[in-house]
Amino acid sequence: MMTFQEFLGQRNGQLNQFFPHPQAKGTVLVSSHIWWTEQIALAVYNLGYNLLIHFPFYFLYTDEAAWNNFDGLWDQIRHNIKEFKVDLILAGNSTAMAPHPKTHEMLHDAAGIPVVNYWWDEPRATPPFASRGSSPQEYLAMLTNPRALNVIWDIDVLEELAAFYGLTNTVHVPLATDPGFWQQTPVPMDKRAIRVCFLGNCHFDSAYVETDEDPLVRWARQVIDAKIANLDRPMTACLKEVGAAPTASKYYDATKQDWANMFRPWEFLNAVYMQRTRNHMVKAAAEHLKKKLVLIGNGWDKIGLTAQSRHAQEKSGYIYVNSQVSLNLFGGCVHGGMPLRPFDIAASSGLLVTHYQRELPGLFDVGKECLAFRNADEMIAAIDRVLAAPQEFEAMVAAGRQRVLTEHTWMHRMEYVLQAARERFAIR
Repeated sequence: MMTFQEFLGQRNGQLNQFFPHPQAKGTVLVSSHIWWTEQIALAVYNLGYNLLIHFPFYFLYTDEAAWNNFDGLWDQIRHNIKEFKVDLILAGNSTAMAPHPKTHEMLHDAAGIPVVNYWWDEPRATPPFASRGSSPQEYLAMLTNPRALNVIWDIDVLEELAAFYGLTNTVHVPLATDPGFWQQTPVPMDKRAIRVCFLGNCHFDSAYVETDEDPLVRWARQVIDAKIANLDRPMTACLKEVGAAPTASKYYDATKQDWANMFRPWEFLNAVYMQRTRNHMVKAAAEHLKKKLVLIGNGWDKIGLTAQSRHAQEKSGYIYVNSQVSLNLFGGCVHGGMPLRPFDIAASSGLLVTHYQRELPGLFDVGKECLAFRNADEMIAAIDRVLAAPQEFEAMVAAGRQRVLTEHTWMHRMEYVLQAARERFAIR
């Protein structure tokens, strides 16, 4: 089995690169742009598949030179798929959703193979090809394409997509991590130099959503109030209770039915939730802890906070393993699942102290593998409990890391995704 370090050593910087497996079950093309794609690609290879890492298909729309040579590059990608005998495309977000501007045929359909769209970002957002004239209605048709499977890591979002957009060609698969990437030498809890850390961005100052009386914002507050009252409750139930989003709002453009109008209700729902789950919690932690909080990320000056740096880069694991408390706080688009951060914290031998979510109990044993809180007061109490006696949480740190090793690696996730694709599309 190839290690992550060995895999990176063989990556040569090319946009396209082929890794033949000696006992190949088939060939998977992995196309994406986000940094942890490499971890997913390695997991696919270690599961016994030939691996073709391919440049993101969205370059055909976002790069002017590529757009001017669209047909040539379209044919080149089809040639690559045929040459390497690709059985399946595994793509991040809308990376491989490539409609031909003249025929509207999807590239994967033209190549005769299925695609898995792995959504680690919000599916209800404008995709790259929209800049070339595709409509929201065409986008929905692409999402429901019969030879596409949409992997959704947040169960609430999966249910919302089914209820409001009829998107049922989906499968729920949580996120994961690669312990080899985060490998750190454990540090005793009472020897850790950092008291509390949070690594994450402040996307924008969303305080206005608490007082804005626009009907759309009031609606979003009502939905989030219902959700926060019971974090185990599905968001779809909260939306049903409150009712449909109002159509009268200053935030709609009444002159056209465009992308922004289509997704505007979700943007405000996410903005209110982010205000309640991230911005509010970070401010509460900063006020309580003062200099004991190491805050790393972009944009915190927007709400009057000072971050120690804008990005941890390769030091994230080092920060987690040297912190007595590593906080996990959600961005607004996280409705019921757990993002990458909790898995990365546990893999780095950090102590995971997380805002509660609906999916948390199925991923970590609360009280044995992590601590959880439902509001700012509970967060402060959990932090104080750890800082008062950090040595008492050594077993929790070890248990959290062991849970990741046994259940939450990319090998576990890709095995499930590829099996789901085989069953759905009858491929190798």
